[in-house]
Amino acid sequence: DGTYAETLKSHPEQHSRVEFDEFRAALAKLPPDQREALILVGASGFSYEEAAAICDCAVGTIKSRVNRARTRLSGLLSIEGTDDFGPDHATRAILSAGGRG
Repeated sequence: DGTYAETLKSHPEQHSRVEFDEFRAALAKLPPDQREALILVGASGFSYEEAAAICDCAVGTIKSRVNRARTRLSGLLSIEGTDDFGPDHATRAILSAGGRG
């Protein structure tokens, strides 16, 4: 009847939901070009070169946009270092200084 299975699943904590909502709100505050570059490189996994081709701009422009977006998001979310990141892989990828390219 599913009763035992129901006891095995874990429910997300309310705290995580609030953090995700805060992240989405902060992401929405970025200029569209920075948000696009950040999502392409940080969340979608495109290289800087691939993102530049998609956005029809120079690779250096994409790198600048991603850097500005990460800096702005860090400020909006009061992030001081990687220890402040949530456990979510996509969130870490977007905000970390890494990225292909």
